[in-house]
Amino acid sequence: MSRPAASDSAFSDPAFRWLFSASILAQTGSALGTVAIPLIAINELGLSAATVALLATTSAAVLLVSAFPAGYIAEFRRKRPMMIGADLVRSAMFMVVGVLLLTESLHAVWLFVALGVNSAMQILFSSASTAHMKSLLSPAHRADGLGKLQAAAWLSIVLGPVAAGVIAGATSPAILVLGNAATFILSAALVRGIPRPEGPSPIPAQGARRIPEALAGGRFLVTDPLLRRLFLSWLIFAGAVAAMTPISQIFYLEELRFSATQYGLLMGLPSLGGLAGAWVTGRVTRHWDLGRAVWWASALRTPWYLLIPLAPPGNVGLVMLIIALTGLLFFASITNSATTALRMELTPDHLMSRSSSAWSIATTGAGPLLIPVLGALMHATDARTALWGVLVLVSISVLVLPVRQLHHHAVPTAETTKEPQHHGR
Repeated sequence: MSRPAASDSAFSDPAFRWLFSASILAQTGSALGTVAIPLIAINELGLSAATVALLATTSAAVLLVSAFPAGYIAEFRRKRPMMIGADLVRSAMFMVVGVLLLTESLHAVWLFVALGVNSAMQILFSSASTAHMKSLLSPAHRADGLGKLQAAAWLSIVLGPVAAGVIAGATSPAILVLGNAATFILSAALVRGIPRPEGPSPIPAQGARRIPEALAGGRFLVTDPLLRRLFLSWLIFAGAVAAMTPISQIFYLEELRFSATQYGLLMGLPSLGGLAGAWVTGRVTRHWDLGRAVWWASALRTPWYLLIPLAPPGNVGLVMLIIALTGLLFFASITNSATTALRMELTPDHLMSRSSSAWSIATTGAGPLLIPVLGALMHATDARTALWGVLVLVSISVLVLPVRQLHHHAVPTAETTKEPQHHGR
């Protein structure tokens, strides 16, 4: 296949460049917040480990609960004002925390409120921005655009905590959290400046009841033949990955006895694989077509899990694990972006936000369903055996994919699509 033209890149669209810059700032703000709040809780307020753990639990619970109404709220309203509003609310909340900390008036309750509000606004921003991406980019650019946005998220994961630590060490946690608030203001300004009018929002059906309408996105995911299999595959994979986290921590630290330095390298370096995979998603989907990219990337992420339970103690095992995690994150990132692009293509515009929130809810809930199962296996045997169980689940997630349908589902290219690259609706 010929080398993709420069116009095949989502960056050829100036509106996407503004959205990409806004996303980097918003994700940087979130990364700064994940460092700032624990620092304030532990070093400034002296909260116990149990309270700090409760902060994280509260954030996750709010994220899960707010995902259901967020999709419905975002669906029938203009997306950019929703994104701007979510950014400004988050900014105001973190600004309050910073000011209270500077005036020595901060109470632990404000940290719970700040994390809860941040989680709710994060899912609202995500629901609105996913639907907005579909109307902003032509079909030929969606996979590449989603990959670039995911690459920005990986970059914030890799560099955000480091930058936050440097800022907090050179100044104070209060300055860090105020800087966090400033990134959300800048993100809102960039969303406001996207140089193309936003298209009209879907209109709800007359006389439709609110709860059935809110559930319409999830209903669509389980009734569409291709999406149903794709959804099932993703739930199995997401649940397996969530269950793997506590098992792998025990395996690395107790069975392999890695030092803090070795563990830090293992947690940090493989993220570069995720960053690289997300960045090349556009090229991969143009080479394989969209459906084939989903299947091949899903299949190619699986063998890397074989290396994890085979890792021995010491530096040899560390190198094996870094290679394995880098490889699986590379292909998992491609799978994630390509799957989202395919889901966008298959989902009607008027269901985009609600189906995205339903996907998020189910993905978040898959972990708690599989964590006890694999946890029981680890308790009955050991962590290495439980990691073999993770490999089995990841393999099943590939086997349930509709291979024939995916191999016949192509993504439009800039040459084949008749839709203009820049289209105001």
